[in-house]
Amino acid sequence: ICDTTCNLKRLCPGEVVAQVISKSEFTDASAAAEPEDSKEPESSIRTNKHPCPDCGKVFNRPSKLERHKRTHSKKPKVPHQCSYCLKTFSKLNKLVRHKRMHTGERPFTCSVCGKGFSESGHCKAHEKTHEEQPEKPHRCPDCGMCFFKASELRRHFRSHTGEKPFRCTLCESCFSRSEGLKRHMRSHTGERPYKCIICGKGFYSRQDLNIHGLTHSGEKPHLCPVCGKGFSQLGNMKEHEQNVHIKSEKYICNECGATFTRYKSLTKHQRTHTGERPYVCLICGRRFSWSHSLSRHRRTHAHRQIPTDKPENVCSI
Repeated sequence: ICDTTCNLKRLCPGEVVAQVISKSEFTDASAAAEPEDSKEPESSIRTNKHPCPDCGKVFNRPSKLERHKRTHSKKPKVPHQCSYCLKTFSKLNKLVRHKRMHTGERPFTCSVCGKGFSESGHCKAHEKTHEEQPEKPHRCPDCGMCFFKASELRRHFRSHTGEKPFRCTLCESCFSRSEGLKRHMRSHTGERPYKCIICGKGFYSRQDLNIHGLTHSGEKPHLCPVCGKGFSQLGNMKEHEQNVHIKSEKYICNECGATFTRYKSLTKHQRTHTGERPYVCLICGRRFSWSHSLSRHRRTHAHRQIPTDKPENVCSI
């Protein structure tokens, strides 16, 4: 039809003529077309001779080195710091959630009863308590409370019978639950595993730590029903109500006639007469009348090796 030869292009309306090029011819042609300057020297490829000028790390290709050098040009992330306790966080949302512990803010409220929570997850878990609960087959014959497990009913029933099967071997105090005994034993050993992240003060239980946290946030949720004065602890509010408004009778020591507004203060005072020393050092067995005396004594054992044999009549947790 015509004398024109085409490479895979329809130049002629009647016929397509394709020129077949072998693989070896294509490779030679490509190599000839590539400029000499664009070729990377063979000696520089896959050899660990490309060190980073900033950190000294070595790479086997210049391209990897260039990609690594960009990591040094990135600015380091500035941590978010709490203005109350100076603790730092990598993310702003974690800082916001942490600061609610200091401020007492509870932005998440239950849609049923209006109770506030500092965490959305806690609020959702609480709302589920308002949903219809499955049947609790174990019912208390005294008060009618129901429980899922028989063991829960037995433990609850001790509140009616007054049974306290867990006894302290040091001071013979008794408790209805094993958790109460473990918490009590810390008053003898001086152990305070729950630490305040703000001031470092230690406490025997998590509940005591949570109550202490209110002193930092300034929150006083317990109001006196008579005068409206706020307190961070419920016990302090009740004590205020008794001493200021009700003016209950004072507790009198039978030995010396000393008077106290609190029964707990009276029992502490009576140790001066009885010589009772309920706080025991687990390392040397020495006894003390006051918990702060035991805590001060324990510091003397800080750099000493604890003996393998425990003293007699000392109960460990």
